[in-house]
Amino acid sequence: MHIITIACAPVALQFVFKTKESADAAWNAYANAAGEVTVTDDFGQIGIFKAEQIACRVIEDCDLSKRAHIERSLHQQRTQTEYQKAAEADPIIRAAMRGPAVLSPVPAMNGRFNS
Repeated sequence: MHIITIACAPVALQFVFKTKESADAAWNAYANAAGEVTVTDDFGQIGIFKAEQIACRVIEDCDLSKRAHIERSLHQQRTQTEYQKAAEADPIIRAAMRGPAVLSPVPAMNGRFNS
């Protein structure tokens, strides 16, 4: 599956295509278009734009972008794990994680102070 995103201020619209060929055909149809541009995706969406108002456009291969999201998430998890190890090794952070030392009298069995 492929997605073409067209940014036309103030919105960005997405068009979804089942195959690379249909996405490429739509992409190339308005690559150098002038005047009005019509985009029709494989799921019934139709967009009509003025070519001069299109700020940018992006074509995305969903299978590849899925892999990119996974790789970003794995990187984030590795970074978090490395951070936690570094924090546990740092004496100041380790002391702060234990919390402040609190001195309190030893209560009797019922939780009240002996009088």
